Amino acid sequence: MTRHDPYESLGFHCSLTRKAFLGALETRLKGTGVSPAQFIALGQLIALGPMTQSQLAVILLVTPATGVRLIDRMERDGLITRQPDPADGRIKRLVATEKTIKIWKTVSQIGGGVLKRAYQGIHPSEIETVKRVLAQVRRNLGV
Repeated sequence: MTRHDPYESLGFHCSLTRKAFLGALETRLKGTGVSPAQFIALGQLIALGPMTQSQLAVILLVTPATGVRLIDRMERDGLITRQPDPADGRIKRLVATEKTIKIWKTVSQIGGGVLKRAYQGIHPSEIETVKRVLAQVRRNLGV
């Protein structure tokens, strides 16, 4: 039986790095009322505009059930509303609220600080190379 060293796997390193980013975000977001998952979801809604629950779940790489629970909590906390789609009233779009817009300035600065800390000592061209390589890995895997 061949043994594989997980540290030789780019996927394993990506998993460790994601965990480190989320842990750093969680620590720094304490007291804001926004969790790391909510931060990522709200960032997508602010960047891309209103979208459906299923679209957000796909972007977040979560199951529809996990997405619904996250969205329900964000709605309960006043961070989003569900509004009818203008073209098809049966479809609900998720929309960031004024509360979200107000707190986004603070939480996005926190997120920027996490990135700044994570990228210390790494040349910007190296960051761009990593992004390019990971994008190619995703294309190779059909994602």
